[in-house]
Amino acid sequence: MPIAYIALGSNLGDRMGQMQKALELLASDFPITAKLASPVYQNRAVGMGEEADDFLNGVVEVDTLLKPLELLDACLDVELRLERTRSDEGWAPRTIDLDVLYYEGVELDHERLTLPHPRIAERDFVAVPLADISPNLLILGKTVSSLVASLETIELEPTEYRLLTSNS
Repeated sequence: MPIAYIALGSNLGDRMGQMQKALELLASDFPITAKLASPVYQNRAVGMGEEADDFLNGVVEVDTLLKPLELLDACLDVELRLERTRSDEGWAPRTIDLDVLYYEGVELDHERLTLPHPRIAERDFVAVPLADISPNLLILGKTVSSLVASLETIELEPTEYRLLTSNS
């Protein structure tokens, strides 16, 4: 069964509750099994102004029978069910954000999905939690741990929160 990595984030309402609910919906309604979860980090809401609440972010490793675009559709379905609203004005606060980061054995440049995710190396709130659970994962020829080492700044705060997976 292919392995994929999904980033989860939230900065509205019960942030941790929504992240856990998203993971539960993915596992209960789709052929997806969450195997590993990173620690959960808090960080500022990038590009949303000073008044936006901080995000909680984490990454999960999943086994799935879904193909990459089907996995994206599952994530979009869960976002919709958790009342994520999209803005035409760019980044906006959200109840839940699910991003497919990586899908084993697949490089994809599709209008709906690029794999590996093109901004992993730019985002501490993605690269650091991904490195926590898969430091030697190769993203375009570089390990995730080397991507973290090359980040200019890391502005994350560890939290006491933990996402529960099938192995928890």
